[in-house]
Amino acid sequence: MSTLNGRRLATALLLLALAACAAACGGGNSAGGPGLSATPEQRPDLTLETIENAINHAWVEDVPAADGQGKPADWGFERNEPKEITIVEQKVEGDKATVVIDIKTRSHPRARLQMSLEGRLKLHMALRTDFIFREWRVDDVENISFKYTMLQPTPTPSPSSSPSPAASPSASPTGRDSKG
Repeated sequence: MSTLNGRRLATALLLLALAACAAACGGGNSAGGPGLSATPEQRPDLTLETIENAINHAWVEDVPAADGQGKPADWGFERNEPKEITIVEQKVEGDKATVVIDIKTRSHPRARLQMSLEGRLKLHMALRTDFIFREWRVDDVENISFKYTMLQPTPTPSPSSSPSPAASPSASPTGRDSKG
């Protein structure tokens, strides 16, 4: 047997062993396809903290303006934005869950557009397996009453609009008038 064929055989056997191991431990079901559902003992709890983490990077499309005047906007939740979440209703069926929440959030203070958003959302969640970790993830978000309000940017003083006394042409280094 040549060295090249020996390596191919060893690689094939290693892949076969890994696939058998993954199937035996319940892996390989990260896409939510066919496979065994987690038993309640294996299923992580669906807590407020779990939802706060899972909602990050989820998107809500066509969020209307609270005043009815602005164009609908898409909103993506980020870790660095403040969020207040209250669970209104929760239904878990195997590895799927539906959670209705009241949420209040706003854009990060350094974001270019400042928005405040609040209302009710329905989260469609699924329990996913990545390697050996099982976690709840948001698959889809339904907007029940979530709306946005544009906030006025906080004015920041510019150096040209409010000069400091030391920058004034008549100011002396001691802070006293130099005329007398």
